[in-house]
Amino acid sequence: MIICHPLKLIFIKTKKVGGTSFEIALSSYCDESSIITPISPKDEESRRELGYPGPQNHQSQIWPDGNEGRQAFFNHMTAGQIRAAVPQGIWESYTKITIWRDPYDAIISRYYSEGMDKRNIPFDQFVGHFRSVLSENRRIAPLNGPNSPDIFLRYEHLEEDVNALGIDDLWTRFSSLSAKGALRPPSGADPATVFAAHPDAADLIEQEAADEIARFGYARPVATPDPAALKRTTAFSSGAIPSGSDTSSDPRPDFIFTLSAGRTGTAWLARFLGENMNIPSVHEPFGLDDYGTRLPSIGHMRRFNTYGMNGPVCNFWEGRLGELQAPYAESNHTLGKCGLIEALVDHGLAPRTTIIILRRNLAKQIASYINRNDFFNITVPWQWYLHPTYPNKIVDPASLKHLGDVGSAIWYALEMEARYAYYKNLYGSQLHFLETILEEATTPDGAAQLLRALGHTRRAKLPPKTNASPQSNHITDTLIAEVETLLARINFNAEEAAKDFIQRGNRLDVPALPRQDGTAGTVAAE
Repeated sequence: MIICHPLKLIFIKTKKVGGTSFEIALSSYCDESSIITPISPKDEESRRELGYPGPQNHQSQIWPDGNEGRQAFFNHMTAGQIRAAVPQGIWESYTKITIWRDPYDAIISRYYSEGMDKRNIPFDQFVGHFRSVLSENRRIAPLNGPNSPDIFLRYEHLEEDVNALGIDDLWTRFSSLSAKGALRPPSGADPATVFAAHPDAADLIEQEAADEIARFGYARPVATPDPAALKRTTAFSSGAIPSGSDTSSDPRPDFIFTLSAGRTGTAWLARFLGENMNIPSVHEPFGLDDYGTRLPSIGHMRRFNTYGMNGPVCNFWEGRLGELQAPYAESNHTLGKCGLIEALVDHGLAPRTTIIILRRNLAKQIASYINRNDFFNITVPWQWYLHPTYPNKIVDPASLKHLGDVGSAIWYALEMEARYAYYKNLYGSQLHFLETILEEATTPDGAAQLLRALGHTRRAKLPPKTNASPQSNHITDTLIAEVETLLARINFNAEEAAKDFIQRGNRLDVPALPRQDGTAGTVAAE
């Protein structure tokens, strides 16, 4: 997104509308005090080659009236978040613009840009199970209300609408760019052909996008279906799962979060990061007003693991990430089970963030759950962990059901191992994942290694262990031995489970697809 002071213009960036190209062109009109948020490294290189200003003032600002700001602005920021971050006078006096696109056409663009065809996901299944993408742009730029933009540039009439802004040479600069290359097949992927092959998908879009269809006069595409397109968007063809390789991150990330199962040393890690990096570092915010705002509520946890990134979950993350001030670290393990990873990528904070995957000896971890009776009362898994009855899960718990609460604790630990692999596979090219084990991180050498990976070379301070279970060592050792025996009988591979889950078209951020036969994702006794 961009706040261009010379033009007195705010660009609210929606998705799959040519927004990056428009952003690059618009940045050429910005002065040194204008706000420009980062885009992808490849697109930033294109912007540099043109000699246009790049990312600036998106973490701290000097407003035109001379006042200083410490607001965090980011890619695809919602209009509501922008309004809350800028001085009232700027919001009221500047022209707010966005780009809008025919939803029938936009969903096809999203299908191919996400590589769903290569992941063997039929188009109609994508529309049905990833329907939250149909409302994404309305969340970013509401059609009505106090956060609604002043001007909607129509993707289908961009030359006319951009020229109507009266900004000299903007259309020429914009039309010469193509920041995101065409990903659709050269033929058979136009809306008329695709929706003739998938009328049910067209029905769903007609229902979900009724307001924008009415406002902008969009019409349902009608044409004779192309057999080639039908085959391309329905057949399960061979395709590679995104392998996900760790990206290089800034040596000192702006934000650090933990992906962890809990009872793994998250409280210790929060203190370690705070004391060694001298940054705000939070474990679990427990203030009276924190539940549902800084900490997900039971409702958020249950919704995400049932419906994925639906409206209430998206709203939680818009508020949560929108208030962050860099630098910041948080080791609250619930966030990684409630859409943290998806939200970071969606909000554009991924390049500035490191995710620490924090593990512990698996048998000790499970024994801790059992010692504390964590799976005895259903509200504890709902608020803090996960429960085998959730529809959205990677690991099939059936073979552990006969073990009762012990089986639930084992299933949860294995499910989290599979989720670590799942997130690295899907988002390893967008997020920097850093893995560590509690037993190593709490040693001088392990702590120093962890700090170096976060861009710090100073001598590591080791805070004392915190939040340990009060039960006797004898009981704990006995339980650990019993759990180790059970784990030794289980044939489970987290990486295979995650890849199988992905390859079958499943995602944690959407409602679960029906399970298919297969061995991956299950646990079996030898």
